[in-house]
Amino acid sequence: MKKIPTLFERGADGFVTPVFAEVFDFSTATPTEKLDGTNVRLTVRAGTLARLEKRRNPTQKQKADGIIEPWYMDASGNDPADQFIWAAARNTDLTGVPDGEWSGEAVGPKIQGNPLHLPTLRVALFSLESERELLTLPDAPSPPTFDNLRDWLPCAESRYSRRFSSASGVRIEGIVWHWSDGRMVKIKTTDFARSARG
Repeated sequence: MKKIPTLFERGADGFVTPVFAEVFDFSTATPTEKLDGTNVRLTVRAGTLARLEKRRNPTQKQKADGIIEPWYMDASGNDPADQFIWAAARNTDLTGVPDGEWSGEAVGPKIQGNPLHLPTLRVALFSLESERELLTLPDAPSPPTFDNLRDWLPCAESRYSRRFSSASGVRIEGIVWHWSDGRMVKIKTTDFARSARG
């Protein structure tokens, strides 16, 4: 599992260098809503949950030792810290989900403060193409320049929240662009807040 790179390079004076805008052809990418939850991976067998893992980031010491990429580790059914991601996984309809390992975001009450105002816990399987369609942002700026993203992101409403809750005016956390070959790049709304202070 690799961290998703950020569209603009972080500098001391803010996000000013478009690293990927010139490398990738964004006309072939699908912009999707970045959800603020807990990154998990579900192993599915015959439409049932066979295993649940959660993302683990390296500690500062591990980073100093050269371990920079996160990985997945088993979520414990006995650990109170994992109870809500277990509830989200168990509450997710896996009917029709092919056998395999599927990354997603556990969202809902008690997870990251529930910024999407969802009434129930669930996992958005963004690695599954049919689920990713629920996250697609058809009106996202194209091409994704610094200026048009800075203007669009703070006003963009969450389509995911609108679909699964009665809340209105919920803003998105950011955008993740997906390519058919598995490449991804992201930007968060808060990146521009940091840039404005730079």
